[in-house]
Amino acid sequence: MAWGKYGSRSHKSLAFRQGGTGATYSGSQNIIRHAYSQMATIGSGKTRAFNLVTYNPTNRGTPVDSDGASTKILPNSFTAEGSRVDYVTVQLTVKQTDTSKNNTVYVGTISTSFNEGRLNDALMTTNFNDFITSDETSGHEGEMTVAPTEKSYGLTSYSLNDIQQHHIRGILRSKLSLYGGRVVSSNTTIPLPAKNRRQQQGSLYALVIMNDSASATAGSDVEVRIDSFFKEIPLNSI
Repeated sequence: MAWGKYGSRSHKSLAFRQGGTGATYSGSQNIIRHAYSQMATIGSGKTRAFNLVTYNPTNRGTPVDSDGASTKILPNSFTAEGSRVDYVTVQLTVKQTDTSKNNTVYVGTISTSFNEGRLNDALMTTNFNDFITSDETSGHEGEMTVAPTEKSYGLTSYSLNDIQQHHIRGILRSKLSLYGGRVVSSNTTIPLPAKNRRQQQGSLYALVIMNDSASATAGSDVEVRIDSFFKEIPLNSI
């Protein structure tokens, strides 16, 4: 997903074609609508991961009714065992905190299924730099989430580590340049990788944002906002 290509354009047509989260009628399927907003400040030379669609029945909680909604809703990005998710709509906004500096921001994704998500701690470090974790306590096996804070990790580290390039995809293809107070935004609907559509232990689809500054004058912190939306189709509705 080459985020740098989108700029401020809106890709609403794809959402309408596939029956995106804006649909007003869901037929007989007992779907659950998810909407989740995340905001963070990422320092220069730092990288952070953000949940988009993540298997975690514990954090998911219980879907609730809402006036004005034809389905049950959840204000989070977590899913239950056996559910299906086909698409996620992501609205991303990135802006500088110091408009006198120049920033280069890279955007990638992490996609794991059972085989990658249920790795031991050593392989989580080797493959993903600990940007994601898998709970292995009794009753919570394979429940996924991302690290709650940013990590010191820039383009040089990423470029030197081919294993992490394989597992954290798209960073080198998605470059956003920020200067003079420029705000970068995108709105796109992403088909989930096939291995993430059926929710199971180890399944996670996450956004990774890197604020890299390799120049002599360090770049500023950047503020990011991520609004994500998707439909979860529970197992008993299929």
